[in-house]
Amino acid sequence: MTKKTVFPGDEVAVAEEYMPAEGTYEYDGKILASLAGDLDLDQEEKVAKVTPKNPLVVLRNGDSVFCRITDVRASMAICEIFAAEGKDRDITGDTSATIHISKLSSDYVQDVGREFRPGDLIRAKVIQTKPSVQLSTQEPHFGVVKASCRKCRAPLSVHGKALKCEPCERVENRKVADDYGDINF
Repeated sequence: MTKKTVFPGDEVAVAEEYMPAEGTYEYDGKILASLAGDLDLDQEEKVAKVTPKNPLVVLRNGDSVFCRITDVRASMAICEIFAAEGKDRDITGDTSATIHISKLSSDYVQDVGREFRPGDLIRAKVIQTKPSVQLSTQEPHFGVVKASCRKCRAPLSVHGKALKCEPCERVENRKVADDYGDINF
């Protein structure tokens, strides 16, 4: 296998010798790079492939993601994914996701609105990517990581299993992650 750095449009091989694979395409009998990265010319399989140096973030089952709750319905929470934990790049593809009431907690949940509120920032686990993104917050590490008071919008602090607003002394319930308040965005 031969490796070298190539850029979009670079000729990497001829179509008579190699087949185009990921990161390459054929044009006028030539195999060209479609992205910047490391060229792999596989002599056994006879394929030309370019592996990006800074790959796009594509969601996969098991990924841990950060989301903002946008809507709460009777049987689900709807959220927008804004980051994948441990990744520096933006997510490609669909960032809209849902959390079904049965995947919210390991305990029985009667009302999604008691566990999540619009505007809450949560950490969730990807459990399905196709045809739509489905998330789970059943494990202790997943749940709300940052929330605001429904009345005065001040940040809530964790007190036991509840969240408390210091300015107006309101107590609110949420499905809280085990590291609530320790996350900075």
